[in-house]
Amino acid sequence: MPDQPDGASTPSPYTVAVVGLGGTGLALARRLAGAGLTVVGIDDDPAALVRAGQLGPHERPRTLTRFPAGVTDADLVVEAVPEPATVKRPVLARVRRHLRPGTPVLTTALTTPLTDLDEAAGDDLFALRFLRADHLDAVEVARAPGASDAAAERVARILAAAGITAHQVVDRPGSLAPGLLLGLLNRAAWMVHDGYAGVEDVDTAMRLGCGWQEGPLAVLDAIGLDTARDLLSRLAESGAGHPAPAPVLDELIARGALGRKTGRGFHRYGPADGARRPAEPTAPPGRRVVVVGSGTMATGMAECFVRGGFDTTLLARTEEKARAAAERVEFALSRAGAPEEGRQAGFTATADRSVLRAVDIVVEAVVEDLAVKRRLFAELGAVCAPRTLLATSTSSLPVAACTEPAGRPADVLGLHFFNPAPMMRLVELVAARGTSEHNLARARAVAEQLGKQTVECGDRAGFVVNALLFPYLNQALELLDAEQTTTAALDATARAVGGQPLGPVRLLDTVGADVALEVQRRLQADPRCRAPEPAPLLERLVAAGHLGRKTPGKGTRTYLASAAAPVPASV
Repeated sequence: MPDQPDGASTPSPYTVAVVGLGGTGLALARRLAGAGLTVVGIDDDPAALVRAGQLGPHERPRTLTRFPAGVTDADLVVEAVPEPATVKRPVLARVRRHLRPGTPVLTTALTTPLTDLDEAAGDDLFALRFLRADHLDAVEVARAPGASDAAAERVARILAAAGITAHQVVDRPGSLAPGLLLGLLNRAAWMVHDGYAGVEDVDTAMRLGCGWQEGPLAVLDAIGLDTARDLLSRLAESGAGHPAPAPVLDELIARGALGRKTGRGFHRYGPADGARRPAEPTAPPGRRVVVVGSGTMATGMAECFVRGGFDTTLLARTEEKARAAAERVEFALSRAGAPEEGRQAGFTATADRSVLRAVDIVVEAVVEDLAVKRRLFAELGAVCAPRTLLATSTSSLPVAACTEPAGRPADVLGLHFFNPAPMMRLVELVAARGTSEHNLARARAVAEQLGKQTVECGDRAGFVVNALLFPYLNQALELLDAEQTTTAALDATARAVGGQPLGPVRLLDTVGADVALEVQRRLQADPRCRAPEPAPLLERLVAAGHLGRKTPGKGTRTYLASAAAPVPASV
């Protein structure tokens, strides 16, 4: 082998052969070499060997060679050629002929079960599963039925030496976190294909609404649209419940827009193009606001409007509810440091419905019940002055269904705040079929004055965030119901491998199983959302009263802890 590069540290006692130096294999080789392991890069394509040789001195493999040189001396072989199984089997069979006895083999197969590969590869076969080759701090590892404990221990030691946390999972197409994430990413791509929401709106919604570092379409760009499309196609064929890939992926691929590796995909990765400015309102949006409701969302939105400088009235059903809501708003404002005189001048709470007659903006935040909202909008249409902006804060009901009784199609829209409203920057702006451009611009100006960032989408169940988030939670529960993981393992892999700020079980505990069930039912009832039926486990959670944090001692995690197979969270 050639001498160690200048300045490199003492080499690792482990030698790893990486077979296949395409995008995934090259990223693995870089990671392993950068951690100080002795890496042999193997590929029969001279161009691939040249690309690997152009890596920096601390990232490139110690040896670059054609197959099969370097396999015999390896302590671990990583096969990183593309799927499907028909491509991987011949390579694994060739690797097997040159292995020392007991040397484990890691395949990067994500959608192919190990049982489809172990006859070619031999007993000590493992799957190294992840989605993003640029994020390799954590991976999922599946083990073939015949793999020995000694081989498993060696895999764990070598990955640990590379600084990669390994999470042991069952062998299933798509694995755990990668499959869950791919499902959400595909639904995001379908939103763009349908013309339901723009690329920036989808990505901004998930960043601000769910705490993602990057939006789902930017993640697809990072994976590579051709790679993602192929994975999604195989998952759809596997019977694992995944829909077909969104056609927009094929449309972009046909134009050579493969993501970051080509400089353009859903986004562009060169000099920024001039951004199109949204329409401006033709008149000021108005200063007088009524928030209808007295619950958590209503008081949170009232606080936002007062702090934004609006003359704000909170309209409750009774004077008692109005007083209680006023106390909560006043306390929140005082805690936020708003001057007392400004609070007194800018905020009132009442049960007197005559306040609706002379107001610029009404935002309803009543119970998420279609009949209740329709009765309210019938009243608003009858008593509010002409050109009053009438907004619903519904989180899952179609805006048109809520607002139609007002009889003012140009004046109504959805203005969906997120909880807690004073802290969350995102507002989903939803135009109904007849909403005027002027009123859409007025609502956008209002939200911006509150310090919020708006995203726009069409009028269907769930809008952007909920329509992506709740099917993801539903699919996670299906994994638990099939006893393919535990709550701890699922949350750990979703965070570490899937890059989620919260694991799905913890998130479900936060939002509430009853909320998840109701939203999932509404999404499933709208064929445009392509959402599956609620998971049976979700229905059982609600029936048992295990709703989450709102039911002390009966959280979702308490119930689910006994509902899954005893699979270790990591190796």
